[in-house]
Amino acid sequence: MQYAYDYTRFYREKYAGIDLDGDWGGIPMVSKGEIAHGGISVISSKYYSRLGGLGMISDYTSGSTGECLEVHATEGEQRKSLLSLWLYRKKHYGIHPGSKLCYFYTFRDGRRDAFYEYRKNGLGFSKDMLREEHLEEIYDRMYGFEPRWLLLQPGIAMVLARYVFESGLEPIPTVEYIELTGEMFSEEQRRFISRAFHAPVASQYGCNEVGTIAYECPFGNLHVMEHNVYVETVKDGRINEEGEDGNILVTAKNQLVMPFIRYDTGDVGRICHVACQCGKPGPVLELSGARRNDLVTLEGGEMVSANLFCRVFQAIAWRIEGRIFQYRVEQFDSKQFVVSIATDEKEEMLEGLFRDLIGETELKDASFRFVFAKYLLPEERTGKFQFFTNYSI
Repeated sequence: MQYAYDYTRFYREKYAGIDLDGDWGGIPMVSKGEIAHGGISVISSKYYSRLGGLGMISDYTSGSTGECLEVHATEGEQRKSLLSLWLYRKKHYGIHPGSKLCYFYTFRDGRRDAFYEYRKNGLGFSKDMLREEHLEEIYDRMYGFEPRWLLLQPGIAMVLARYVFESGLEPIPTVEYIELTGEMFSEEQRRFISRAFHAPVASQYGCNEVGTIAYECPFGNLHVMEHNVYVETVKDGRINEEGEDGNILVTAKNQLVMPFIRYDTGDVGRICHVACQCGKPGPVLELSGARRNDLVTLEGGEMVSANLFCRVFQAIAWRIEGRIFQYRVEQFDSKQFVVSIATDEKEEMLEGLFRDLIGETELKDASFRFVFAKYLLPEERTGKFQFFTNYSI
């Protein structure tokens, strides 16, 4: 915090009149919008002359909150921020930096028409390539590359897993581990992906701004990567007690080029301490099923969590013999919704179940139009799969 104040104009102005030696809870939170519009003021003056030069890297956030942010760091900072993550990947799954990897990227500067990229140990695919007509080519290239692990968003992993099952393909024999990041996913989806690729699946929670925030051990706990970040949850400006739900704030411990202090991730969760069987001490993060901006607008203006749709679809899954692979709900006004579903179940039966169950919620008087599709693909603008979008806000 003191470094950020000393070397960035943004934090000097942000902390004007603030007692930096006082209570940590009195230090102002920072939003993505503030950083995105801060320009050069968010960059440490020590690094102005090095931006874009050797040893410097930049990346972009997905823009899923409406703001796309360019993040700058040194190669050394990035390596340091990833140290704990690599240690646990190796400990639990035998994966190390030299292990061959396949992944998907949103876009690359100056290469917007490039559908894939080869790196020393990696093969990346542009998310623009993720179309049904390209799935055969994607899978063939993956298979030929012989990766040991896959780093995927859950929505992309579900599309590939379905393609494997429905095409009767052999799983890629070299894949030993799959890491999912960037989106929430259900246990049913985890099991489906794991069966498709014959590999264990773990969750990594993080963001491009600060890197890895928490990593899932084989016993299902998301351990905070304390070497990289300090995590807290707050509600109504107050730091939460252990076990209380709140807005997740992170402070990056390894970023000097572009400091992030009490940065609001936009997510909701709680911090707990558990005696995990994996032996790792320290805090565990439990995430809510939806981002804080995943709010449904009711008639009259009241807002409720979009988790109500998660509960409805979970209840449907318990009652059917088939499978709901993915679903997406879009709200256009307080009473108008479109529900898109990828499934192998009878459409009329699913629609009837949904209407029965939604009738027991605050949306009992709303109108729902259903769209059934083979695949639900990530949003083109962000490259992410969002289960709920509210266009009425």
